[in-house]
Amino acid sequence: MAIDSSVSQLWLPGVVCDQLEVFLGLTYDTSTELYIVNDTAHEKLVRLAPEMAFTLAADGTSNFTTSIILPYTALDLQAGPPTYNFSTNYFPIRRASKGSVLGRAFLQEAYLVVDWERSNFTLSQASKRGNRTRKIVPISAPSKAKSKPSLSVGAIVGVAIGAVVLVVIIAALIWWRVRARRLRKALGPTDIPDPASSWPEDKKLADNEPGPEELPDTNRDSIHSEAMSVPLYELHEEQTSYQLMGNPVRYELPADRVESELEAQQNEVRYQPYRSGS
Repeated sequence: MAIDSSVSQLWLPGVVCDQLEVFLGLTYDTSTELYIVNDTAHEKLVRLAPEMAFTLAADGTSNFTTSIILPYTALDLQAGPPTYNFSTNYFPIRRASKGSVLGRAFLQEAYLVVDWERSNFTLSQASKRGNRTRKIVPISAPSKAKSKPSLSVGAIVGVAIGAVVLVVIIAALIWWRVRARRLRKALGPTDIPDPASSWPEDKKLADNEPGPEELPDTNRDSIHSEAMSVPLYELHEEQTSYQLMGNPVRYELPADRVESELEAQQNEVRYQPYRSGS
């Protein structure tokens, strides 16, 4: 069953309603779906003062139960316009097609206490009113409530320092990007230096000179001849080789001087010293 204070009647299974109809002498009105109590049955019920007892448990397996007793005076109600043109006694039960609901007729004789912090509710029998004064008792908070662990001072300081460092890094990155964008805008696309401008002059001239295959045939021959005419190696003056002279050169003399020359050679051997550059 469910307890709902927005519902006025007791919505019970059809089998229970049929048994109450027979025991209490009720009449079922199909047009309004109410159980009417005629004058004869009403006088008898007031005289007998029957009671309805509801035995409730937390679930179907619980052995701990609570009984809520409803006297007939709590169930003796009347319906008027617009349901009926004149006041009509009826018994506040309705046929439930699905789940059973205990409405305000049940809560007239019961206390429903809800403890939200402990996720618990308590249902008990209402005490007799009589001359007793009201005594409202508040529900105290749980003594051992679970508190969330708080951060230590060191952890809080560390988190604060980390946040400051992160903000500084983000600000530096933003400043660097803005500065680079302004620098590129100030230089412009034409002021970007050409990497080839830093090459040596000989490299640039060599790149600009045409190759041999690009020259005419006449120029190509002159290049080969000029290359052949250039000496490959040039020795230093101190490294110059000199050709040594061999035996003295003999010259043919006239016939009348051959003998005297030969005699002179036989008598005295003359040696001519070698002179550099001779």
